[in-house]
Amino acid sequence: MDLPPGLNVTLRPPPGTALSRFPRIGFLVVIVFLALAAAYTSVLILQRQQSLRSVSRYNVTWLISQSALEVARLQSAIASYRLKPDEEGLETVQLWLDIVANRSQLLGGGEVWPFIRAVPEREATVAQLRRAIATAQPMIERLGEPAVADRLLTLLGDLNPRLTRLASASYSSGNDLITADIEHLAQLHWIFSGVLITLLLCCAVLIATLMVHNRLVRNANREVNALVQDLTRTGRQLATAKEQAQDAMGEVQQQYRALRLRDAELNVQNARFDAALNNMSQALCMFSAERRLIVCNTRFIELFGLDEDFGGPGATMDSLFAAMVAGGRFEASVLAAVRLAQEALLADARPGTFFREGADGRALAVSHQPMADGGWVATYEDITDRRRVEARITFMAHHDVLTGLPNRLLFRERMDEALAVRRSGEDSLALLFLDLDHFKNVNDTLGHPVGDALLREVARRLRACVREGDLVARLGGDEFAILQGPTRQPEDAAALAQRLVEVVCAPYELSGYRALVGVSIGIALAGTRGQDPATATDQGFASSVDQLLKNADMALYRAKAAGRRTWRFFEHSMEAELQERLAMEADLREALPLNQLEVWYQPIFGLAANRLSGFEALLRWRHPTRGMVSPGIFIEIMEEIGLIEVVGRWVLEQATREANTWPAPLKVAVNLSPLQFRAPDVAATVLQVVQASGLAPQRLELEITESALLQADGGVAEILAAFRNTGIRTSLDDFGTRYSSLSYLRSFPFDKIKIDQSFVREMATRHDCLAIVNSVAHLANQLGMATTAEGVETAAQLHAVREAGCTEAQGYYFGQPETAKELRRWFEEPSRAAPFLKIA
Repeated sequence: MDLPPGLNVTLRPPPGTALSRFPRIGFLVVIVFLALAAAYTSVLILQRQQSLRSVSRYNVTWLISQSALEVARLQSAIASYRLKPDEEGLETVQLWLDIVANRSQLLGGGEVWPFIRAVPEREATVAQLRRAIATAQPMIERLGEPAVADRLLTLLGDLNPRLTRLASASYSSGNDLITADIEHLAQLHWIFSGVLITLLLCCAVLIATLMVHNRLVRNANREVNALVQDLTRTGRQLATAKEQAQDAMGEVQQQYRALRLRDAELNVQNARFDAALNNMSQALCMFSAERRLIVCNTRFIELFGLDEDFGGPGATMDSLFAAMVAGGRFEASVLAAVRLAQEALLADARPGTFFREGADGRALAVSHQPMADGGWVATYEDITDRRRVEARITFMAHHDVLTGLPNRLLFRERMDEALAVRRSGEDSLALLFLDLDHFKNVNDTLGHPVGDALLREVARRLRACVREGDLVARLGGDEFAILQGPTRQPEDAAALAQRLVEVVCAPYELSGYRALVGVSIGIALAGTRGQDPATATDQGFASSVDQLLKNADMALYRAKAAGRRTWRFFEHSMEAELQERLAMEADLREALPLNQLEVWYQPIFGLAANRLSGFEALLRWRHPTRGMVSPGIFIEIMEEIGLIEVVGRWVLEQATREANTWPAPLKVAVNLSPLQFRAPDVAATVLQVVQASGLAPQRLELEITESALLQADGGVAEILAAFRNTGIRTSLDDFGTRYSSLSYLRSFPFDKIKIDQSFVREMATRHDCLAIVNSVAHLANQLGMATTAEGVETAAQLHAVREAGCTEAQGYYFGQPETAKELRRWFEEPSRAAPFLKIA
């Protein structure tokens, strides 16, 4: 090899080459010996493990000896039971029999079975033991019978000598195994010790060999370092020459990179163009001024179902449209209309966007853009799904999703149109507002899916009742509306309303459930006496829709107030009533802040104890101008406008504070409205009020109506139980007047039943009322509940409720409701209650 000038390298063999062979040979010998020693050590360890594993065979002796001992214990237990038969002795015999049976199973497996199977006599002994156990098992149940215990002892006694011989044989076999294992372990010990000493000597030789080898390595390392220094000087010279060559190569590579960069830019531009073209959501094609195809993307071929050999670039416009028609993706008439529209745009050299739709519903949108050289670019898009979605959105914006009926928006538009057309006619339009009665009960008890099914069935029945041209709509919830076309009014509207009541109120069979709902209908007429005269003129049509809707809503309110399942026409007096109601609502909202509400008390007499038992708290409204407003008027309004919960708590607070000042144990009864009872924290709220008043919970009685039970979402029993656990009593108010069900009395823990005054007042004249009061009182007595008869106004009624078995009575006969101040006379004048208590 030619070296650069100045490079001086001297190569010579390292000293001690002959000596270096000795460590290598020594290493090889030691490694071979260690491998053999390791292998032999593994064999020794395996033999030791086998010797240790053989120790487990000693368990055979213990297991067999235990079997003989357990049979003897079984015999002892049988003998003890024979001397003193009792249940405990029998259980002991059964226990030892189970132990012996389990031991016999162990003799048939594991390390024991090879020992047993080696001698036929041993195997016969185990078989006899199992037969004896099988024979003894049924005899245990008859062990108390005469001679059974003796037979069983005789049966087991035959086993003792055989089991003893079997145990003796196992002891002899075990001793032989132990002696052999001890001798074998001693041999393994001395062999293992010799191997260990030999390994220690080998390690000492290996250490000495390594020390000699390290000394030789250090000498060789010094020579290698000198050689490295010579090579370093040579490397510097070579690096200088390399730098000169790299400078020349750099210029060549710079020119090469410039060429590759330009080539890459062209490739990127082509790739971007292809990616953009073939990943467009629209189909695209480009034509030259000669009407020949320049390029089209993949989406174009897919959209029109073109074959790969349809012509490609260079194809004429005629051949391309022919291939598009042959693809069959769009109707030929649609493609013809598209081409005709494009020809018109080409003739005017202007851009344009349009779409064409076929009879099958498929639609194609086209965007045409001319180019400066006379060619053009066009994009095509299948907008069938978009058109369907738009149509669906339009439908959903104007229709109810659940029933498919027009919604409030579309109904309002159709009303505008119908009233505009009616201006030139003489017949009238009728607007019917419908509201389902008790729909919420169906929804809450049977579930929302059944409620939805009910609404769909109601919509179907409504459509079946109207004529062609009439409009049925769902305004929301359980509210519907019908716009009846120009006919003879009000006769046709009344006939339709009557038909609707009959059809809608018929029973419904829904998913295995039977549902019943009613319907209330309000009717308003356009251009008749049912409409304000000011809206009957042409100038009034702009506001007539609002007036008509308002009139129908007021008529609906009147129909619901009339008892539901009926219909009413709008009358001018209704508007005055509505204004009066709104004024009363406004006054009622201010009643509590202005201290216009009062709590009055009516006495309750205990018929069994012949004494005053407490008072019922009653809400009264003393208006500055209206005077005393009847609770029958304002309580319902208070519930509808959401004041009943606040006012109900106020009444409870007032009544419990006042009752705390009465002599014990007089109680106070307070009504809980359905809205209060439905509150999730009703039990905690009532208890908090009672604790704040200082009244003992046992002196408070909460009256709950059946409607409150129906409207509760669940957990009624838990709420009543919570009241009872705190000592508060509960009573079922107005029992028998609404949806009375005996399941209430069975499912809910009420303390009392209040019999409605409508039955009590007619007990003397109507046998059915007398029978109802007697039955309820007897039933309550059987269930451990008290009964209060409401509405007692005469001595004869008091006598009748006593005879019926009622425990309490309440009514004007004892006294009318009084204020808290007037109530003090009952405590200051004890003789006040005497006339009533003397009545038998």
